[in-house]
Amino acid sequence: MLESLRCNSCGAPMEVPANANYVKCNHCDAQLVVHRERDMTFTEAMDKLNETTQSLSDQVSRLNVNQQMAELDRRWEIQRNDYRITGKDGHSRLPTEGAAMVGGIFAVIFGTFWTVMAFAITSASPFAAAKIFPLFGLLFIGVGIFSAIHARNKASDYKRAKRRYESERDALARRTR
Repeated sequence: MLESLRCNSCGAPMEVPANANYVKCNHCDAQLVVHRERDMTFTEAMDKLNETTQSLSDQVSRLNVNQQMAELDRRWEIQRNDYRITGKDGHSRLPTEGAAMVGGIFAVIFGTFWTVMAFAITSASPFAAAKIFPLFGLLFIGVGIFSAIHARNKASDYKRAKRRYESERDALARRTR
């Protein structure tokens, strides 16, 4: 049994078998899909379907990459906040190696000043317990150096994490182009 249809591409009349799902127009050589619905049958050019399918596939790919980028940005924001240093005034900042070094130098200078001054003041003291005050300067120097090293390591870790994030984000961005 044959059905009378028209080519969706050029409009030429055509006779197609009732069970055919795909046909080729003898007039314009268009590849056609035969659609059958309740009380109507019609054709649709496959190249349009292929274009639409490719377009949808591209859109889904871009959406997927954008979703991955948004997730990467959310994870980075959380990780970035873990690196923040909160000051005594409640303001937070990201660590830098320069600030760590300045803090360490300040601690060494202050500790040295304390030790020298405390030693000068307590050296003539008749009380043996007074001799302990210069040791506080040495303790301040030790804690300052430790804090500077810790802050510098945190700043270095932050820089590495930021480079890794930027690299991953650039790779995702290249996929959308």
